[in-house]
Amino acid sequence: MSSAPAAPTVSLQRVVDIARAREIVPGYSITQPKTADGVFTVSVFADDPRDDATLHIDQYTGKVLADVRYVDYSAVSKATELGVMLHEGKFFGWINQLLILLVCLMVLLSSVSGLVIWWKRRPRSGLGVPPLRHDLPRWKTATVVMIALGVIFPLVGISMLIVWVLDRIVLSRFAKTAATA
Repeated sequence: MSSAPAAPTVSLQRVVDIARAREIVPGYSITQPKTADGVFTVSVFADDPRDDATLHIDQYTGKVLADVRYVDYSAVSKATELGVMLHEGKFFGWINQLLILLVCLMVLLSSVSGLVIWWKRRPRSGLGVPPLRHDLPRWKTATVVMIALGVIFPLVGISMLIVWVLDRIVLSRFAKTAATA
């Protein structure tokens, strides 16, 4: 069997007609078959996840081989799709977007206010943090977990290394300042 690009006998207009007949909401995409045994794929991921649909259409006969809708999703898939739509602010329109904006502003405000509060209350001669206790058994566990995460997720590892290096640079400067004072 050849893997050369297919020459489908079903026209693109016929695929569009099938999508309309199956009541696929506007905004869908059509992927054409790339091989002789490929299929047309009509898919839409609508603003309302209940309108999600994927059709697989035989390129020679026009027969719908698969019609997968939101109701066919598993519970985990439905929850994931709802979570993504809520996260993207698509599910409840502008109300959802306003709620997400408020959450983002609260996170930003708490981050900035925490830094401002620390800056106002820190002692002039140092960072104002308590000395690190090295006798804590959980430090070893936390170190192993961080190294494991750094290996499994390299970008996390790089981020942790950058923070560690910057932390060493900042702490060494404060240690020198405190020693000379």
